[in-house]
Amino acid sequence: MKPSRFTYGALFLCIFLGLFTEVLLSPFYPQFFSKVFGVEDLSYTGYYIFMCRLAVVLSAPLWGVLARWVELKWVLYVGQTGTAVMTALMATASSIEQFLGFTLCMLFFKSSYLLIYPLIIQLAGKDKRATVAGSYQAVFHGAIVSATVAGAGMVNLDNPLTLFYWIAVADLFQLGLSLYALRGVSTRKEVAEAGKQPKAVGDRWGFILAMGLVIFSFQLANQAVRPFFTKYVTSSQPFDVSLFASSFLFLIPSLMAIAAMPYIHKVGKPERLPRLYGVGICLLVASLYFQGLTNHLSLLVFSRVVYGFFLAVTQATLELQLFSHSSHKRLHFNYSIATSFANAGHLCAPLFASWLVSAYSLATPLIAAATLGIFNLLFARFTVFGTVSNFQTVPVSKKESS
Repeated sequence: MKPSRFTYGALFLCIFLGLFTEVLLSPFYPQFFSKVFGVEDLSYTGYYIFMCRLAVVLSAPLWGVLARWVELKWVLYVGQTGTAVMTALMATASSIEQFLGFTLCMLFFKSSYLLIYPLIIQLAGKDKRATVAGSYQAVFHGAIVSATVAGAGMVNLDNPLTLFYWIAVADLFQLGLSLYALRGVSTRKEVAEAGKQPKAVGDRWGFILAMGLVIFSFQLANQAVRPFFTKYVTSSQPFDVSLFASSFLFLIPSLMAIAAMPYIHKVGKPERLPRLYGVGICLLVASLYFQGLTNHLSLLVFSRVVYGFFLAVTQATLELQLFSHSSHKRLHFNYSIATSFANAGHLCAPLFASWLVSAYSLATPLIAAATLGIFNLLFARFTVFGTVSNFQTVPVSKKESS
């Protein structure tokens, strides 16, 4: 049975809920740990986030490997069930050590949620990949904006731990929704047919590692600007804006990523991806330099708008390049490897940003991110976007060469 619009809507809703519940308390961990477990040391928040991201880096490829041998929807069902159980156990934690242990177990199962996106890509087919990629960026950033707004109220609950019971209910809801939406939907036929075709460029380890390095440097640069941005605009002259205004400035890129969805739908064609990425990174780099060097608030706001729009465009372009060069058989595995590189970038970014701020200034992460973007573009231009044929060992047919 072919997937219906309801199937796609249900899977996107699962992505939204998974991200929403994951991000809900993340901006407020210091307050949460202090209120619930009496942990006043701010460095523990950094340690907790580090361990969480490391868990995803290590576990995501395991689900990708499993998806090569087991039909993906059954992998997803197991992940959703395990996530619900572990999330509920988080609500029973009596110490910070227990809470961390349950969190890591929960993230082991929840990293299977990362495979929902390539599942939608596979079900939608090649012609709708740009539409799916644009929708994913809108859902992803919409979840971040919604969770950031809602999280401030959640941490003020009398017993914030009870929130995890409700998050567990949301995971069970996702399980029920997936069971209903994917009933009768199978990817076995597509995988079987893909196995008869020549090996795709994206299935070569050289291409995957090159793509991984591009994604790693991309995420390292763009995540490094986040930890100290609000501090930069609230304590630096001539901005000196209020905390509320800094929160709005912080969220502008996520809002613009939602606005970028129609553009990605329109231009995200395989033949346009190299040019799209080149132009996007150039504008991304320029906007980061302006944010770090400008003395005018209006120019800062404009730079944030440009930055957010093309952050979504370049992110989607990388994903589409990976998908367009991956076979159906390796689609989920390749994406899980790429996700591990992305999370490695997330892992290193706070440490990188902290070093830059302590050694130089609050504006330095923006300047460093822009400079890193230039190297990212050069490397991507000569590997995953410029010389893809170097990874290809399958002879080109006469029909293709003509």
